[in-house]
Amino acid sequence: MKDGYVTLPAKCSIKFYTCNMKTLSDGLGGDIDRGIVSGLDPDQEAGPFSTVPNMRLYPPAGLLIRTPDARTWNVVDLPGPVPHDNKNLQVRIANQYGGGGDLKTLLDMLRPAITGQEVTILWAACRAIGLKNAGGKSIGINTMQR
Repeated sequence: MKDGYVTLPAKCSIKFYTCNMKTLSDGLGGDIDRGIVSGLDPDQEAGPFSTVPNMRLYPPAGLLIRTPDARTWNVVDLPGPVPHDNKNLQVRIANQYGGGGDLKTLLDMLRPAITGQEVTILWAACRAIGLKNAGGKSIGINTMQR
């Protein structure tokens, strides 16, 4: 249980564009990758000091991760250094980092960029869980939401 959740730091919020245990389409994930969310309401939000599931972000298998505009965004590979400017950040999980990175690890890595300023994390990944097939149709778990 202790590793199952993480508390967001001060001035940090997170927006999820799919509910827990649901998948996200590659197209919508790509828009979120580039911060194209104007007019799109998140399905769940959490503010500073909220407790959220400590989800794990895995390397993309068969997905097209879209690169944002380099004039306003930096792309950072986990577990790489965080640039010291005010650009938006896109965090990628490199394929050689096979076990992925959980939200706590990502927050620790991003600490230099998020300390002391308002930050909103846009979670551009599925929130599905790995279940073994037990036969039959599941009760909505891991179904495509958007």
